[in-house]
Amino acid sequence: MTSSDPPVPSRPRSATIILPPEPPPPPAAARSAAPTTVKPPENRAAPAPAAPNLSAAPRPGDATVKLTIDGETVEVRKGTNVLEAAKLVGRDICHFCYHPGLSIAASCRQCLVEVEKNPKLQPSCQQVVGEGMVVHTESPAVLEARRALLEFTLKNHPIDCPICDKAGECTLQRHYMDHDHQLTRVDVPKIRKPKHKDIGREIILDAERCILCSRCIRFCEEIPGTGELTMTFRGDHEKLDIADGHRLDNAYSINVVDICPVGALTAKDFRFAVRAWELKATPTTCQGCATGCAIELHHKHEAAHRIVPRHDADVNGHWMCDEGRYTYKELDADARIRHARVDGQDVPLGHAIATVARRLRGRAKKVAAVFSGTATNEANRALADLAALLGAERFVVGRVPGKTDELLRDADKNANLRGAIAASGAAKHEGELGLELAGRAYEAVIFLDGTFELSDVVRSALGAITSVCLSDRVTPLAQACSIVLPATSWAETLGSVINRQGRLRVLQPAWRPEGDRRERADLIRDIALAMGERDLGTNRERARAVAEEFDNEELLALTASPVAARPTLLRFSHTRG
Repeated sequence: MTSSDPPVPSRPRSATIILPPEPPPPPAAARSAAPTTVKPPENRAAPAPAAPNLSAAPRPGDATVKLTIDGETVEVRKGTNVLEAAKLVGRDICHFCYHPGLSIAASCRQCLVEVEKNPKLQPSCQQVVGEGMVVHTESPAVLEARRALLEFTLKNHPIDCPICDKAGECTLQRHYMDHDHQLTRVDVPKIRKPKHKDIGREIILDAERCILCSRCIRFCEEIPGTGELTMTFRGDHEKLDIADGHRLDNAYSINVVDICPVGALTAKDFRFAVRAWELKATPTTCQGCATGCAIELHHKHEAAHRIVPRHDADVNGHWMCDEGRYTYKELDADARIRHARVDGQDVPLGHAIATVARRLRGRAKKVAAVFSGTATNEANRALADLAALLGAERFVVGRVPGKTDELLRDADKNANLRGAIAASGAAKHEGELGLELAGRAYEAVIFLDGTFELSDVVRSALGAITSVCLSDRVTPLAQACSIVLPATSWAETLGSVINRQGRLRVLQPAWRPEGDRRERADLIRDIALAMGERDLGTNRERARAVAEEFDNEELLALTASPVAARPTLLRFSHTRG
């Protein structure tokens, strides 16, 4: 007996102890058929921070009130504020301190409106709508108040627009052009405050540009709950700063750059990289983890420059984590695979497809199909169809778990692990894949992308068999495989993923793929056709089928037209600040 055996009840010393015989080991076939299939993780709610300010559009069952705004009668949700209500009649009341995802400070006084029967102008962000209320947003008194407050705000503001990273998407710039647009009357030296102060891992502060709206302070207190920022001094010497003994190093710190209405807070990664008005904005989904935040990818000339969040009340609210913002670096043009490779030599794509088909059809007797948690539903479903034609064993791989929290970061760093497992069917765990490849159990293996981590033994084994990798960038796996087919990155893909809530999230192409890069589903279709098999369908056809299955209007609209949607120039979108 070993120390791990259960204790034997005590007996008299003279008694004979007869142990039951150990059961014989199962036959090899039974051992290999042991249940090792991957189970999909349970769907979980994404704890998107609830916006404290109600949108004005009424929903079924909501109590409503009617009011008049600039002569137009509108019915809005009870409890909302006048600023939100005015949006329903096309009035964008200018403001600085108000943000729909943060508590109301009403400190900038830029959003003042005239409410009949009220003797003073009221901040529209703080004024709750009431039945029969009559509001004027463009009366002479309101327009003069806006102009005067803008002049007051600009009194000590530096003329940094030519060098400021916020130029082109600055709220102060836009309001000045719309409501003031006059020469300064300041003829005394301006108050000088610290410039270019390093206050955190990601953030540079230029206190001289700050207009004291307190958005960033409220964000740190209310969303991550870390409270690193504060105001110091008073009057015209008041300034934004970090609290004593703190650094702005929380996992959501770059959100303060998004919500800053001026260029006071800038991201180190984006500083002086490109001018905002040169960028195009494409709505898509973050690929950093299973949360699937709604994002905008900002890009220029087929190169990504940053990621910012889009509002999605059901998934990420107004925010996203710093980790997700840096996933754009995977799109580095220098790391892209633009042409096919066979046995270490660049070849035309058609030649590579024919080689894959010939080797799979002629040599392969036992094939492994490797699905990926970082590939789209369309790509994984296409591989499932090819695996059925080849009679291939199925595996699911993905990125290793990472940091998590109670807000948006998920430990599952795969954007589509649920979709990959659903498409693969009875797939084995990735741990078995490495063992079987090292043991030369397969004569061919097809990797849907290049995320699988290799040991030296597996790397050597892949060079001795028909190993095919559909990869968009150079990875250790792509370098180890004998055949590499150039696939599109997530920024060039029309498709979908399933997030941790079980929601379908949509990917939209930001630019046309370069060289021979193709959608993974289209590459798999070409392989099947080259093998003489049936047409498995294009990526767009598969995306259409997924859209109909999930009844997703966004994906249905994108697949309805054969022409890809044009990205919006950032200077025309007015989505920032």
